Amino acid sequence: MIKQLADVSLKSLDMINKNAEGINKLAEFLHDTQKQLNTLATKVLELEQRLNVANKGIERIDEQRKN
Repeated sequence: MIKQLADVSLKSLDMINKNAEGINKLAEFLHDTQKQLNTLATKVLELEQRLNVANKGIERIDEQRKN
Protein backbone atom coordinates (compact mmCIF):
# COMPACT_ATOMS: atom_id res chain seq x y z
CA MET A 1 0.00 0.00 0.00
CA ILE A 2 2.76 2.44 0.94
CA LYS A 3 4.69 1.49 -2.21
CA GLN A 4 1.60 2.20 -4.31
CA LEU A 5 1.20 5.61 -2.67
CA ALA A 6 4.87 6.35 -3.28
CA ASP A 7 4.48 5.35 -6.94
CA VAL A 8 1.43 7.57 -7.31
CA SER A 9 3.29 10.44 -5.64
CA LEU A 10 6.26 10.02 -7.98
CA LYS A 11 3.98 9.91 -11.01
CA SER A 12 2.23 13.04 -9.77
CA LEU A 13 5.56 14.80 -9.33
CA ASP A 14 6.60 13.79 -12.83
CA MET A 15 3.37 15.20 -14.24
CA ILE A 16 3.87 18.42 -12.28
CA ASN A 17 7.41 18.74 -13.64
CA LYS A 18 6.26 18.11 -17.20
CA ASN A 19 3.52 20.71 -16.80
CA ALA A 20 6.03 23.20 -15.38
CA GLU A 21 8.35 22.59 -18.33
CA GLY A 22 5.48 23.17 -20.73
CA ILE A 23 4.49 26.36 -18.95
CA ASN A 24 8.10 27.60 -19.05
CA LYS A 25 8.32 26.89 -22.79
CA LEU A 26 5.05 28.74 -23.33
CA ALA A 27 6.26 31.70 -21.27
CA GLU A 28 9.48 31.83 -23.30
CA PHE A 29 7.50 31.69 -26.55
CA LEU A 30 5.21 34.49 -25.38
CA HIS A 31 8.20 36.57 -24.30
CA ASP A 32 9.83 36.16 -27.71
CA THR A 33 6.54 36.99 -29.43
CA GLN A 34 6.19 40.15 -27.32
CA LYS A 35 9.72 41.21 -28.28
CA GLN A 36 8.90 40.72 -31.95
CA LEU A 37 5.65 42.67 -31.62
CA ASN A 38 7.50 45.53 -29.93
CA THR A 39 10.08 45.57 -32.72
CA LEU A 40 7.33 45.55 -35.33
CA ALA A 41 5.48 48.39 -33.59
CA THR A 42 8.68 50.44 -33.47
CA LYS A 43 9.28 49.90 -37.19
CA VAL A 44 5.68 50.85 -38.00
CA LEU A 45 6.06 54.08 -36.04
CA GLU A 46 9.30 54.87 -37.85
CA LEU A 47 7.61 54.28 -41.21
CA GLU A 48 4.68 56.47 -40.21
CA GLN A 49 7.08 59.27 -39.32
CA ARG A 50 8.88 58.92 -42.65
CA LEU A 51 5.57 58.92 -44.48
CA ASN A 52 4.47 62.07 -42.67
CA VAL A 53 7.73 63.80 -43.63
CA ALA A 54 7.32 62.69 -47.24
CA ASN A 55 3.70 63.88 -47.34
CA LYS A 56 4.68 67.27 -45.95
CA GLY A 57 7.35 67.53 -48.63
CA ILE A 58 4.84 66.67 -51.34
CA GLU A 59 2.37 69.23 -49.96
CA ARG A 60 5.07 71.92 -50.06
CA ILE A 61 5.94 71.05 -53.66
CA ASP A 62 2.25 71.15 -54.62
CA GLU A 63 1.83 74.56 -52.96
CA GLN A 64 4.92 75.90 -54.68
CA ARG A 65 3.56 74.75 -58.04
CA LYS A 66 0.25 76.47 -57.37
CA ASN A 67 1.96 79.77 -56.60
